[in-house]
Amino acid sequence: MKLKNQSQLELEIRRRVEAKYDERNALLIHFISYAGVNILVWVTWLFAAGAGGFPWPLFVTFFWGIGMAGHFLDYYNKYGGGAQKREERIQEEVQRHLELLEERERGIYAEEAMEEADVYALDDVKLRHLRLSDDGELEDYEALDEGSERERRQKR
Repeated sequence: MKLKNQSQLELEIRRRVEAKYDERNALLIHFISYAGVNILVWVTWLFAAGAGGFPWPLFVTFFWGIGMAGHFLDYYNKYGGGAQKREERIQEEVQRHLELLEERERGIYAEEAMEEADVYALDDVKLRHLRLSDDGELEDYEALDEGSERERRQKR
């Protein structure tokens, strides 16, 4: 059973590595086609128009460049430095929340934790039932009189 778990772990790692290389190859192919087509379009414009007139290849370069930049940023955020930075920030935030929860359980709040613990200070809040009135304002559901509630139901 230990060998099976080890082989499953290796397969999972292999799938992740393959996905990374597949994404890298897709990005490389996208860049090569972007560069090749742009060179072809600009050379065509240069020789066909004699470098005169409106440079219409700007549209191809610009709009396809937006897609190319998006593809690069997607790869960077999934597998590159962006993924590492994101993971570090998530770990820091998780650690901060765990520390706040520990302090809350012990009943001890550090002064600096109190400033950031506004989410956890909702223990004594009375729950209210609200609804959106006809004029778009929030009002207490319990404060409505029975007659207006019946009228609203009959209109449906």
